[in-house]
Amino acid sequence: MKIQTILIIIIAILVAYILIPPDVYQETDVRSGIGNGLSGILIGGVEKYDLAMMTSDWVLEANTSNIEARELQVDALTGLEQYNAAIEMQTHLLADKGTLTTKTDWTKLAELNTNAGNFGGAIDAYETLVSMYDISPAEAESVETSDLMRSYSEKGALLIKLQRYDEAIACYNSAVEREPSSSAAWIGLGDAYLFKSMYDQGKLKDMYKELGKKPSERDSSVKRIDMSAVNSNRKAVEAYQKAIEIDPLVYPFVVTKIMGSYEKTVGDYQDILENFKTSQSDVN
Repeated sequence: MKIQTILIIIIAILVAYILIPPDVYQETDVRSGIGNGLSGILIGGVEKYDLAMMTSDWVLEANTSNIEARELQVDALTGLEQYNAAIEMQTHLLADKGTLTTKTDWTKLAELNTNAGNFGGAIDAYETLVSMYDISPAEAESVETSDLMRSYSEKGALLIKLQRYDEAIACYNSAVEREPSSSAAWIGLGDAYLFKSMYDQGKLKDMYKELGKKPSERDSSVKRIDMSAVNSNRKAVEAYQKAIEIDPLVYPFVVTKIMGSYEKTVGDYQDILENFKTSQSDVN
């Protein structure tokens, strides 16, 4: 069926070349509709990314600013794993769209940068994306609950990616205050505390490794942390338990998270003890 559709569109293009007068043809509406439609099928239907690039080029010959054709080329370049070229094109698209950019646009740029290994660019894109979720308490009251909860969830997930765990916790706390019966909101809160816990465990490893050294050899950039942060793991479990009370079906999903965290915690503390003992023997 997909092949038939592609053949029909190709025939339509040929007919357009032959039958439609040039002055009408160059209006680009027909050309854009046919070309972008075919590109979409080539990308999403049969994954023929090179052909999709050619088809989009055909559209852009008549209108170099055709947004949809340029977006399709970004998708085609992504499929070809030409991430740097896709990043360049997506960046130009965002500049041209200006205030009309969407969350999807910035998410795409962030993901492209991640795929290219350009994590600084990914962080910048995610930072911009987080700001697009900012909403005042007054505005929150006028937003549909389902839309607001989705916004909290997406923003919280982004903040976790950016390792801004305290902000993620605050975001999910707002969600559970707004909708305390939402198991998803409680799971999100648990995730924020869990990732904060794992992050703090990594800092603990660094801290104890330095404490085992002679004072003159310690790295001054490694700071002592507030030990109360270790409570994050307990708070994560409490949030997950609340989610299970609301929806028992999430139990296997939540237990997997907790067990994975437990195994990492044990491993981290074993590393802490080993590093500390090794450092102490070096000092002595």
